[in-house]
Amino acid sequence: MAKIHPTSVVSDGAILDDSVEVGPFCFVGPHVKIGPETRLLGHCNIDGHTTLGRGNVVHPFASLGQPAQDHAVEPGKATYLNIGDDNVFREGCTIHTGTKPDTATVIGSHNMFMNCTHVAHNCRVGNHVIYVGYAGTAGYCEVFDHALLSGLVGIHQFCRVGRFAIISGGSVFSKDVPPFMMAEGRNGGVKMINKIGLQRAGFSEECITVIKHLFRIYYRSGLAPANAIEKIKTELPQIPEVVEFIEFCAASKRGVIAAHSEGHRN
Repeated sequence: MAKIHPTSVVSDGAILDDSVEVGPFCFVGPHVKIGPETRLLGHCNIDGHTTLGRGNVVHPFASLGQPAQDHAVEPGKATYLNIGDDNVFREGCTIHTGTKPDTATVIGSHNMFMNCTHVAHNCRVGNHVIYVGYAGTAGYCEVFDHALLSGLVGIHQFCRVGRFAIISGGSVFSKDVPPFMMAEGRNGGVKMINKIGLQRAGFSEECITVIKHLFRIYYRSGLAPANAIEKIKTELPQIPEVVEFIEFCAASKRGVIAAHSEGHRN
């Protein structure tokens, strides 16, 4: 049987694995499902049609599964928040359910959402993602695996942040940030590749060198984006990372951010 502090409220209908721990002054709604070894440390609110997998840790004053902050929400219609395994939700983190009936916000596994971070309705967050304090993504954003949103970063609705991308603190973007890149500013642009992040993740020096060449063609050659992509296709080895970059750009609906105006090279 789940270990539930006597000051907490676990609503009838909630499903908790026997190994779940619920600390003091928590609220768990009637449609919530919580998987094995997940811990609610205290003063947290889990509501809506929310599912948490194994080994998640929810810190005080985090709120998961509240309705979307959107006028399009239809009262009484089910929307969802689906969360994977081994995520950490720090103090004051907020993550909302989908906005349209039967839609979902989806969080993967092994992510960290630091204090006062926000994931709005219908976002999709991959695995091993970090939101640093006060970072937030508006509705329908997609954040790919191993991305890092530094403190006070804001991402406009429908935007994407590519795999292993890193966004510097205080930045705000309304276009897509492609994989493997480091971006900063208020729609300021890509500054360099995320070299340190790639090295720490075990990317080979050969692969990193190709990504450097990709960066220089796309962001430093002066070519129009479409022409830069053609040059990348013809001049660089089509390793998976190059293909991933090309496909990310091709799928962009809001456009890919441009180069940083300072022209910094790595």
